[in-house]
Amino acid sequence: MEKVQFEKFCQRSRSISSGYKPSNGFSISGISIDSRTLKPGECFIAISGEKFDGHQFIENALNSGANAIVHHESHSISHQSAGIEYIPVTNTLQFLMEFAGWYRSLFDIPVIGITGSTGKTTTKEMLSFVFMQKYRIAKTKKNMNNFIGTSLTLLDLLNNTEIAIVEMGTNHPGEIGILSQMVKPTHAAITNIGSGHIGFFGSKEAIYEEKTALFDSMGEKSDIFINIDDQLLQQYENSRLNSHSFAINQPADYQARVIGLDSQGCARFAVNDGPEIQLSIPGKHQVENAVLAAAIGLNLGVSQLEVKKGLETITKTDKRMETVRIKSVNFINDAYNANPESMQAAIDFLAELPLKTGQKKILILGDMLELGAKSENYHRQIGKYLGGKKIDEIYCLGEESRFIIEELKKLSPKGINFHFFDTYEDTVQQLRQTLEPDDVVLLKGSRGMALENILTLLARED
Repeated sequence: MEKVQFEKFCQRSRSISSGYKPSNGFSISGISIDSRTLKPGECFIAISGEKFDGHQFIENALNSGANAIVHHESHSISHQSAGIEYIPVTNTLQFLMEFAGWYRSLFDIPVIGITGSTGKTTTKEMLSFVFMQKYRIAKTKKNMNNFIGTSLTLLDLLNNTEIAIVEMGTNHPGEIGILSQMVKPTHAAITNIGSGHIGFFGSKEAIYEEKTALFDSMGEKSDIFINIDDQLLQQYENSRLNSHSFAINQPADYQARVIGLDSQGCARFAVNDGPEIQLSIPGKHQVENAVLAAAIGLNLGVSQLEVKKGLETITKTDKRMETVRIKSVNFINDAYNANPESMQAAIDFLAELPLKTGQKKILILGDMLELGAKSENYHRQIGKYLGGKKIDEIYCLGEESRFIIEELKKLSPKGINFHFFDTYEDTVQQLRQTLEPDDVVLLKGSRGMALENILTLLARED
């Protein structure tokens, strides 16, 4: 963050309590919401949530060298230290978001907003590698795509930043619109419309309305990138905006041509008439993320060769088709999150993966969470989907995943062994009895299922 005069922000703030006036010349050169990582001279914002209250750590922040404290106006400060700015506000999270939005408005640079049901974090990472071939960038760290994370991303902008990439997530109606007003993207993309968090929205059409609020909020002649392989997104129109299409299966402005998969299931493809690109992240579905990253990069002046170099540089993303070898067995950890669409893509990847004679394919599935009243139906659909797939073993964990097993029992597919387990330990015990060198095991489930614990247990010595 660059140093800014706080008085300029105060002149427009709606969250600062009436009557407060900053000290003459007071400036802010850094924001922190965590007293443990606060650097001397930063402003500490006492964010309060359901399970924490930053006001409990004000003393720690002062001891760490904070030069200002943003606190709720109802929280009385028993002793105000000399030389410290105490800023009362009506809502500390609202202050953070308001300040971040104001700070972002100080920068006249391309800001790319990315949302979607699946693939947004991978796309963001791919795009960052593409842009780093030519520009100095700021980007969302990991998957910090909520109100707090997006605010902190904007506060990472520096005077030498040339492009910002901001990932935006939502699990409740209205959140994308709020984030968009803060981010003010000049370019934006929606990866796809799926069923993730449908329990909070009720239908895919409602999810479409939520996601496209990103486009709707943008200024005249802003650039948007539309996935016309997506049946809902392909209908989006807005004459105010410059629309660019991307696709694998449909003719598009940015057309991906899949050439094939290597022995690890990593795709080789080309965009329009560009050079062939070999991805190092497993999964044919990764091409959808890669062509979007290529489209935005090419639109903003990156060359085809620079796109190729960037996309071929990225090797993995945390718990998203991440490959690891444990005791001579190949594991693919795709356990960051799951919804019906991403789970089907993972199943297809494993089923189509070419293996040598004797190698087994083992699929470990956990619950898909936040699907609401439709959860049982979606899990049963996955069970039916698995019926015709070339997979040797299927293990399920979680209450909702029982419905997957029930459907498999009805189908009794030949050549597939399937089991339900109550614990990670039971799953690992079965794996140790089943696994042989060079088998392939794919883990897929929602974040709350923490299926990576299976890998941790397996890596331990007996």
